[in-house]
Amino acid sequence: MKAKSKRGMRDVLAYGIGGVGENISYNLFYMFFIFFLTSVAGISPAAAGTISLIAVAWDAISDPIVGYLSDRCRGWKGFGKRGTFILLGAIPLGISVFLLYNDVALSGAGKVAYFVIINMLFWMVFTIVDIPYVSVATEITEDYDIKTKMRTSTMLFSNLGQLILSFGILQFADFMAENGYSDTFVWRIIGAVMGFLSAFTFLIVAVSMRGKELESAAAEPAEKLADGGGQKGSMIRDYIDFLKMHDYRMLLIMGLGYNIFVGMSDSALLYYQMYTCGLTMSQTSIVETVALFVSLALIVPVGEVIVKIGKKQTMLIAFVYMLFYAGICGFTRPSMVILAFLDMGIMVTSSVFWINIYAMNFDVAAIYDYKYEKNREGMMISICSFMTKIGVAVGMWLNGMLMSALGVDPEAEVITEEMASALQTIFGKVPAVLAVIMALACIFYRVKKEHILALEEARELKAEGKEYSIDGFKDVL
Repeated sequence: MKAKSKRGMRDVLAYGIGGVGENISYNLFYMFFIFFLTSVAGISPAAAGTISLIAVAWDAISDPIVGYLSDRCRGWKGFGKRGTFILLGAIPLGISVFLLYNDVALSGAGKVAYFVIINMLFWMVFTIVDIPYVSVATEITEDYDIKTKMRTSTMLFSNLGQLILSFGILQFADFMAENGYSDTFVWRIIGAVMGFLSAFTFLIVAVSMRGKELESAAAEPAEKLADGGGQKGSMIRDYIDFLKMHDYRMLLIMGLGYNIFVGMSDSALLYYQMYTCGLTMSQTSIVETVALFVSLALIVPVGEVIVKIGKKQTMLIAFVYMLFYAGICGFTRPSMVILAFLDMGIMVTSSVFWINIYAMNFDVAAIYDYKYEKNREGMMISICSFMTKIGVAVGMWLNGMLMSALGVDPEAEVITEEMASALQTIFGKVPAVLAVIMALACIFYRVKKEHILALEEARELKAEGKEYSIDGFKDVL
């Protein structure tokens, strides 16, 4: 059993700083990688989407391995089992971000192979850092609401990182282009700066969390590993047990669906706003920046709302809004002002999703821990993390394939009506179907705060040798 520990605002904020690096490395890929490959590196949209899909398919191997190892790591020099991974992976992550946005003097298959390899490297080191980063929130406190506040803090800092991406990169690229610098040179600078910020913020988290891991959150003792935890095949058995859990399956559907939605819409965003809605790159930057400032101001209130009315309820509201957003974009061509308002909402729903999805994972992991007497938070988060990555890759791949199939040419000098209409399908109509699937999965998810509080009470009474009841959470076991 984990020892109780209250964490103050300083710990909440220190943990949240990692959101800057997480957002920059992750969403730089989301928003700009296909654009970079097609418009700077000269790779076709279909090949660009396939590059992402290959790399994330390979990442299916590294995600569960990192989750498995971080659950069992004994830590190094007081950094804890999660902090050790964050510490060792931060600098390689920064280097991989830099390499990912370097156009190389290769052509054809050689250039494609280069970006496949670098993309695989990027996702591997991102996994090494990010899964332990998410998991460490449960290793330093057991407080139900503090965990949600820690995820809220992550989103607050994450949106600061998003501000750099949405406003800084596009404005910087425009400024450099006007002064005669080549796109290749500009993106090398972007890669270097973003890589540094990613590495630096994760290093801050590793140092700040040092020595704060709860005593019972340490790696499993040798005698427990010898009693089945370390046997061959135990990892596979654990994963099978995870997938037997109804509520965990619903979380995976939500995570996969959301990220296919995001992978499609984010990688098509610049094309949709410029080709379909007629905005310039600078206007697109303004739309995204205005929306981001508003959503940034709302993150803390959103976190408080989640604490008050519940994770499931706020998640369902977010998915319904995503359906509305996709429908508007799929069947109309919004003006710049309307796009700004729509994007405010979609950025708020993004905060709701990313606060909730891992906080809900913490809850399901607590249920698993009680049922099987195994701490497998890292492994469970690794599967959810993989679903988010494969979702993004599938979404970006679908975007590339549909752009090719529907005749959208990123290098066209004249934008045809067919291209504009095709982007409405890619950006709005297909994602609308995904939003319906996510909402249904959310409706069938059952875990509530009362279940977790009753579980914690039963676990405490059991540890004290007193009589306890499972009636308060029996239906989610």
